[in-house]
Amino acid sequence: MGTVASPSDDRSKIVMGYPPMNRYPQPDLAYHHHKGYENSVNPNHYPQSFDGYYYQQTYAPLVPEPSRTTSVGRAMISLLVFLTLGMCMLSIVIFLLFGTDNPDFHLVSLTVPNFNVTNTSLLATWYANITVTNKNEAFKVHFLHVVSSVFYEEDMLGISPLQPFQVHTRETLGMSFRVTTDPLNQEKLHNGVFPSIVQDRSTGIVFFSLRLSLKAEYKSSSLWKKASLKVNCKNLQVQRQELARKRQKYKARES
Repeated sequence: MGTVASPSDDRSKIVMGYPPMNRYPQPDLAYHHHKGYENSVNPNHYPQSFDGYYYQQTYAPLVPEPSRTTSVGRAMISLLVFLTLGMCMLSIVIFLLFGTDNPDFHLVSLTVPNFNVTNTSLLATWYANITVTNKNEAFKVHFLHVVSSVFYEEDMLGISPLQPFQVHTRETLGMSFRVTTDPLNQEKLHNGVFPSIVQDRSTGIVFFSLRLSLKAEYKSSSLWKKASLKVNCKNLQVQRQELARKRQKYKARES
């Protein structure tokens, strides 16, 4: 008597040449996207972090505020510059308004102890005593180059350089010097000079002129000025080899 196979027996049988068949399909774990849309970078649909946003932002560099010390320093420098310019302008205005006063020269005495003259030559020495007065209240006077000379009419008989000197403000300075004849210079004089001097001496009176040529420099604390000065003491009467001791005033003039 034959037996009927149960359904369980059919499941247990394996057909040769075919893979086993599952009764239930495996679930598809892949995420299906809608048609027509690109794949999302983040398939889990979590919101993007804001850290990247903050890091991507650019900010203007911070400008440091000037310190209080720097501001005070700049203010002090500006004040010093302003004061310096103000002092310079004030000094220039005073200088332009009032200027400088040329010094006064006083001839105290002029003596000629050695005086020998002929129709062809002259040998003499003049001794002069003078005072120089600087009446300026702000400028002292530096005499950098000084030359003294003695003339008979317009003929120079002798010349001598003097040492530089200076006269302070509101000061009077006395000085002495001598002028001697130069044999080499006598060759340049015309022939009528010596006979004229001989004739004047025979009358007992000879007239000379004492001249000073000076290169001066006026100086104050902030200003200075250079000037060329000339002093001409004319018609100095020499009698018996000596000038009368009479104080005579001569004003220096700019040349």
